[in-house]
Amino acid sequence: MEFPPHNFFSRLTIFLLASLSFACLLGTFYGLWGMKPFACLVLVPATLVLAGIAVATRNRPRGVSSPCTWIVEGALAGVAAAVIYDLFRLPFVLNGYPLFAVFPKFGQMLLGAAPTDTGAAVQVTGWAYHFSNGAALGIMFLAMVATASKKVLFWGAVAWAVVVEILLLATPYYSFFDLRLPFGIFLALTLSAHIVFGVALGLWFALRLGSVDKKAETRQVA
Repeated sequence: MEFPPHNFFSRLTIFLLASLSFACLLGTFYGLWGMKPFACLVLVPATLVLAGIAVATRNRPRGVSSPCTWIVEGALAGVAAAVIYDLFRLPFVLNGYPLFAVFPKFGQMLLGAAPTDTGAAVQVTGWAYHFSNGAALGIMFLAMVATASKKVLFWGAVAWAVVVEILLLATPYYSFFDLRLPFGIFLALTLSAHIVFGVALGLWFALRLGSVDKKAETRQVA
């Protein structure tokens, strides 16, 4: 499998493929498709294509110009940041805030299960979709970044997480899932959690990719 060298087309392709994780849910909000058929017919094939691109470009130099790096590092960073995001929210969940209530609903829609089904398959599928979105955010961000500057990687990731949250608030997410939580509290919790996600994402990229590209530049100068 061949993939074009680092250029706008390759970045756009990977960005769009990763964004399908979110499209799966957003289209459901607006009645365009169901999550189950979209996941089976679009999201899973797109994920396999991303994996194929990562394998095909694995021998290219690592760094922010490598499609393999965008996919692998982006996915790993996104999942790790999602874990930290959830740990930040966990104390609120333990105090009765329904911040994790959407995960079984994801699973129900993806499996076509009954609204009352909260079994293991529904829970695992819902959480897996949640982490898929985290991975997608990491991949999409790296597909947009063309510099290995640690400041850009860190602050850009924080800004990206905040922008995504603002866009999410513009969707019917809150009403669609009937979150039984005052909107002001929901807004404060979800915005602060996304900032935590962005900080975790930015630290991963700044520490791993900033140093990788700096070493590459040193070798080139030598």
